[in-house]
Amino acid sequence: MPLPRWVTRSNKHVLNPVMLRVATGIGPMAVVRHAGRRSGRAYRTPVFAFAYRGDGGVRVVLALTYGPDVDWVRNVEAAGAFVLERRGEEYRVDDLRRVTGEDGLRLVPTAIATVLRLAGVDEFRTGRLRRP
Repeated sequence: MPLPRWVTRSNKHVLNPVMLRVATGIGPMAVVRHAGRRSGRAYRTPVFAFAYRGDGGVRVVLALTYGPDVDWVRNVEAAGAFVLERRGEEYRVDDLRRVTGEDGLRLVPTAIATVLRLAGVDEFRTGRLRRP
């Protein structure tokens, strides 16, 4: 069960601008750069991203803490790819896949999986990391 809609809206306008200032330099924080699926406008969204070895090389998993029905998820799914910024590096992410439940929780560190499980997060997106 994702976080309530009011939290999503509040964070989008209050917390996200603050997080964007530090997101690419702290631990698992990263920024997803994507374009609006209707407007074409450029967006940057802070996320927690975890790399892992998967089929076809290095992949990244993103926990959808607000669920799959948020703008940035819809935008990257419509585009089929996005750019991930982390610690001054940029990666193209493609080959997007939906992962749910325990299959997704197995892809993140154990402590993070425990917190996500308690929060009821059971939707994830994975993608292949590539240098642009």
